[in-house]
Amino acid sequence: MKSDYNHAEKERQLFNALCINYSSAYLCDLMNDSLEPIKQTKDSHFAVAREHMDNKDSYSEWIQYSYDHIVIRESAPDYLEVFDADHLMQHLKTEKSVSYRHKTRKNNAGEEYFEATVVRLFMDDSSFKVIVGYRPIDNLIVEEKKHQQQLEEALKKAEVANSAKEEFLCRMSHDIRTPLNGIMGLIRIDEAHADDSELIMENHAKMEVATNHLLSLINDVLQMSKLEDGSVELAHEPICLGDMTKEIVAIVVDRAKEAGIAWNYDKEKINIPYPYVYGSPLHLRQIFLNIYGNCIKYNRPDGKITTTVDAWKQQDGMCIYQWTITDTGIGMSQEFLKHVFEPFAQERAGARSKYQGTGLGMAIVKKLLDKMNGTISVTSEEGAGSSFVITIPFEIASQEDMAIPPVSQDNDIQGIRLLVAEDNELNAEIAKTILEEEGAEITIVGDGLQAVEQFKNSPADTYDAILMDVMMPVMDGITAAKEIRAINRSDAKRIPIIAMTANAFKEDAQKCFEAGMNAHLAKPLNVKMLKQTIEELTGKYIQT
Repeated sequence: MKSDYNHAEKERQLFNALCINYSSAYLCDLMNDSLEPIKQTKDSHFAVAREHMDNKDSYSEWIQYSYDHIVIRESAPDYLEVFDADHLMQHLKTEKSVSYRHKTRKNNAGEEYFEATVVRLFMDDSSFKVIVGYRPIDNLIVEEKKHQQQLEEALKKAEVANSAKEEFLCRMSHDIRTPLNGIMGLIRIDEAHADDSELIMENHAKMEVATNHLLSLINDVLQMSKLEDGSVELAHEPICLGDMTKEIVAIVVDRAKEAGIAWNYDKEKINIPYPYVYGSPLHLRQIFLNIYGNCIKYNRPDGKITTTVDAWKQQDGMCIYQWTITDTGIGMSQEFLKHVFEPFAQERAGARSKYQGTGLGMAIVKKLLDKMNGTISVTSEEGAGSSFVITIPFEIASQEDMAIPPVSQDNDIQGIRLLVAEDNELNAEIAKTILEEEGAEITIVGDGLQAVEQFKNSPADTYDAILMDVMMPVMDGITAAKEIRAINRSDAKRIPIIAMTANAFKEDAQKCFEAGMNAHLAKPLNVKMLKQTIEELTGKYIQT
């Protein structure tokens, strides 16, 4: 008697534990076709089903009625097979439970998705008892669908990114190999005609064009990468728009003339009422040189480029400038205009070979203008030309804000003693040859640690300046500059340290300045700029 009581009590506790997660639960004996409700609400589908059954205690009739009147069959085509008593007993001999999701007609609570779970309790020769529990999973289904949608979107993005990566590698392979192939071919021609100095000089000029194109391509790719990850920082410097305009025009006019394109810059239609503003001059030049470059590249002989400028003042010391740049070139289709700001976008299949570009220019322009809170719109007609409208807000500056740097004319570095840290032997040899030809005295070391040791072990004021590559083995240039500045010697605090690096962006320069360097020059080095920087910094250093 006591054993029967204990068995019943354990069974009750097990029922309670199993039923806690279900809105409806039933004790069923699959072998004897019995059904007993343990937990159910009066409005549940399964409670209503029992009210319509001839034999309210029959498991098989209950399953059949549910399939006929409650379950959405399209969601559960194998419902009868799964819940067949013989099938369940066979399955549950080796498994503890089985779960099945299905959709039903909405009940009074608005629920329509359910998960049914059949849990084996015990079995012997005369019975096979299970608990059949139901729980609504509408919220879970919504979350799963949302998660599935997110996974599908992530997959699409990954596929698009992978496709873009493959396209990028394919295009870069072409665009990098093309000028390299030209340079290598010209070198072979020079070797075969070593006595023809005129031909060699012509080929050197062609090589310079090819290397400048290659450098432009690499700069575009790196710039786009930094814009995509948000690491480009805009300067906030006083600018004279008149001077900046002259600089841009000076570059563009010569290129336009070479291409046989008329330059129409009507001063009467150029309105610059606020000549001094704050902005990022490097990036502004890049925007306009990219746009004018396209206007020249995609124009036709005897075409023209027209520019108008307008401005209006806002409150709180702000003004807005609007440039309208129009060309008479080949134009763009309306379909392509939808993609003109996408990276690598070029309308014509042969454009890369004919026009020599990456398709990144307009994407860079758009990204930079977005960072400036500016806008750009493009209208175009095939065969008639294109019009670009650029609008940029500026903080108004005054003439007093403009700092006029002293300009050195001769850039004489005769007798200047330079410590050069460069790990690349070819670059070191080129730097040594160029600087020694200008009269400088050069000491070469191969990494940052050697630079620190060479400086530390030399008497004070042995060197007038240090040229420091940034990316080097053993110790990089940033660390080396900090180490030198930390040396307890007066010249260590004052000696000019000039960064020479392939990292050409403003944020890279900022890291050099924070390390105690005095200037940042991007590779490939501009010899005139290098000489000017050395002369200016060493002149100040020697005077102190």
